[in-house]
Amino acid sequence: MVLKLLHKGDENRRRWTIIDVSRSGDARYVPQLLARLKSDETHENKCHIIRALGNLGDRRAVPPLLALLSQLTGGNILGDLARSLGQLNAHDAIPRLEKLKNHSNEWVRQNAIWALKQIGS
Repeated sequence: MVLKLLHKGDENRRRWTIIDVSRSGDARYVPQLLARLKSDETHENKCHIIRALGNLGDRRAVPPLLALLSQLTGGNILGDLARSLGQLNAHDAIPRLEKLKNHSNEWVRQNAIWALKQIGS
């Protein structure tokens, strides 16, 4: 199978490609997803990339997601990060996830609690 190129097309086309990759379960896309996460990709597409990385379950995504988690302070993207780190069983995320249980954003709180349960904390 030939891998789809995640950097091709307009924002909407890239978004649907990212969603397709997320559903595929094909971890060969992880390097491309990580590259797009570090790029000037749109905020909405970055949220889809974070979800895709969690869905693909490849632990290569943990360090970049942890780095992003330490850089951000607000927004729904934190909830997406929490969920993906829970899916990836990222024990190193526990201290930050514990803090996010008290976040002002309900989406963030719910996903932090869910992630902690998945990790077993």
